[in-house]
Amino acid sequence: MVSYLIKSIVCSGLLLVVYHFILEREKMLRFNRFYLLLAMVFTLLVPLATIDMPSQVVEELVPDNIATVPTVHTAAVNAPLPVSRYDKPVIPDYLPWLAYGIISTVLLLRIGIQILTVLRSKSGRRIIPFETAKLVLMPDDTPTYSFFNFIFISQKAFDFEAVPKEILAHELAHSKQAHSIDILFTEVLLAFCWFNPLFLLYRRAIRLNHEYLADDAVLAGPTGVKEYQLLLLDTLLAHRTTALVSSFNYPVTKKRLAMMTTKINLRNQFIKKALVALLLPVLAFVVAEKTYSQQAATKKEPTSERKAENVPVSGNEAVSEAEMEDFFATIEKNTRYVTNKKGRTDPVTEIIPELENQLYTVYERMNDTQKQQVKAKNISVFRMKIPVKKAPTPEIFENWKKPTVFGVWLNGKRVPNTELNKYKYSDIVEYWHSKLYGAAKKGRIYKYQLELTTNDYFDKTYEERVNDRVIITRAGWIGTKPATIKK
Repeated sequence: MVSYLIKSIVCSGLLLVVYHFILEREKMLRFNRFYLLLAMVFTLLVPLATIDMPSQVVEELVPDNIATVPTVHTAAVNAPLPVSRYDKPVIPDYLPWLAYGIISTVLLLRIGIQILTVLRSKSGRRIIPFETAKLVLMPDDTPTYSFFNFIFISQKAFDFEAVPKEILAHELAHSKQAHSIDILFTEVLLAFCWFNPLFLLYRRAIRLNHEYLADDAVLAGPTGVKEYQLLLLDTLLAHRTTALVSSFNYPVTKKRLAMMTTKINLRNQFIKKALVALLLPVLAFVVAEKTYSQQAATKKEPTSERKAENVPVSGNEAVSEAEMEDFFATIEKNTRYVTNKKGRTDPVTEIIPELENQLYTVYERMNDTQKQQVKAKNISVFRMKIPVKKAPTPEIFENWKKPTVFGVWLNGKRVPNTELNKYKYSDIVEYWHSKLYGAAKKGRIYKYQLELTTNDYFDKTYEERVNDRVIITRAGWIGTKPATIKK
């Protein structure tokens, strides 16, 4: 979570700097409007994205006498035992979330109250259609402002036709361009993302850009720039309105006055838009979470094992007919049939390791024709390689601690990602992960299922795993052997 907050704030700061120094001075007001809104969403979502990165493949040297010397990574073997980190008081996990929820709720209630205040102010008032909007006549000297398609003006000023047409055109531009949607969206986003103070600057930039757009709409008519600027300066001391509405009395700044006389430079605009288009994917790549795939390392296998597993079988060699019959009979004898939830009968083969090894020896002696007979009966015979230790890099190990990316199984047991804080990267000597798809992702927040083995557990189970590497199944199933099929 801390990593996400840092990345989100840094990303929002960089995009704000780009806007301030590159985009803000250009008169491409609609582009800037959507850039600011997109930047806020971008900084919240991109740190959650994940990119699969290939890990560096390292050649592993496996000694010829691996059966008697099972370790190949001395750093992992000599690593210290896991050290517990529970000697310090730990803040309950729910407390930060509770504080976050309370603050967000208060801010959302504030927004709700402001909306009700604005809507209630038009209750019982005289409403007059005005082009695509509606004029709400207020009984007091209310400054002119708009909220969605409602424009609130003083009834007294309206009756005496004292409302300048430029003010009405300004508020009508706010209404037509749906600036209230931007304002409400920004306020709600701030309620949930109050931890990012830079969003306050985004809100200010968005509101100022709204004024640029409304001013530009007014100046597109017959009103002169100087005349309009004098009208704006006359409203400097007017009363301010609630934060959710668009008002003609929005603070007049040098930037706002300068934008009215800024000339459009299409060449500069094109270059700056192109820079933004290049910046966003680069920034997304830098900020996004990176997961490193565990590519199989190039291994120099032991000579004796290589000879045993890769003995060439000539087309003339074959096992006898009696051995073939005994091969099939043994598998059938050790197969039971179960009915699954869909009512289909599935074979489950349960063979002790010693017998599996004997059957594999027979299978290796078969010629291609006989192996095809085995395959035709939906029997799969497979022998896994000897397990080899391989410690992850520190960077990969730190990646595994992210619960939104990885679900962790340690030594065959599901554990929370925080359990890895008890270990060093060198304590892990075997690992693999698989990506979840479709129904497998239902009810899970993580994207990868991660299997880890510690150094001690590897040594404890090594002999058993070396002797139990043969997998014989029916119906063509090949994979990691479930522990339940062992006798």
